[in-house]
Amino acid sequence: MAKKRGFPMQGELVICAVKKLNPNSADVFLEEYGMDGMVHISEIVTGWVRNIKDHIKVGQTGVAKVIRVNEDEGYIALSLKRVDSRQEKEKLKEYNLDKKAEKMLEMAAEKRKKTLDQAYKEVGFTLQESFGSLFKAFKKSVSGPEGLISRGIAAEWAEAISDVAVKNIEQKEFEFRADLTLRSYDENGLDSIKELLGNAEKAGLEVLYISAPRYMLKFRTKDAKKGEREFQEILEKLESKSKKVETSAKIIE
Repeated sequence: MAKKRGFPMQGELVICAVKKLNPNSADVFLEEYGMDGMVHISEIVTGWVRNIKDHIKVGQTGVAKVIRVNEDEGYIALSLKRVDSRQEKEKLKEYNLDKKAEKMLEMAAEKRKKTLDQAYKEVGFTLQESFGSLFKAFKKSVSGPEGLISRGIAAEWAEAISDVAVKNIEQKEFEFRADLTLRSYDENGLDSIKELLGNAEKAGLEVLYISAPRYMLKFRTKDAKKGEREFQEILEKLESKSKKVETSAKIIE
């Protein structure tokens, strides 16, 4: 399970499992923090609860809101009724992503010949606190280790994490398009146009014929910001090299 250090904050949503049912409360275990908490019968559901067993069961796992924390006494009071369906859905999604990220952290630890516990102590908790969640940190590292290093993460860990993230996080693909018009009055103009289009394909562009003299160019990338710049540079390069072909390329918004 994904781990967090310290105590949860008041108002925080946490994943908890019911350990024991009492006449007027439920003892629960906070999965992420590895500590116990309590849900009073008045915080189970809205309205009067006659029998707590009618509403929750031992072993049941769900999302609760932290309403009071006493670190000195190790006391955490929670509420189930103060969590709406949207919050529950978002928290469960976040928790499942962090469990996936924990597996990736373990892979990165293996690369460095470390245990998962060592990984959490050396870098995992810091990533959580710096990026908001472990998964967000791994997602950030897909574009390279620099984003982690800039937050104070050791280069060795940043590189191992980035390598694992690239291999395990499916990246969204972005597509850029350009309207291309080609004209040539050279006696070998057709060959020149074919050569230019061939160079476009070699540069990673998909070329689609629309109707003479118009073509559609497509460029796909997983880095939207960097990809747009690369696409523009490819178009400029094609235009600068097409001495025998009049070239007009316009990126379509």
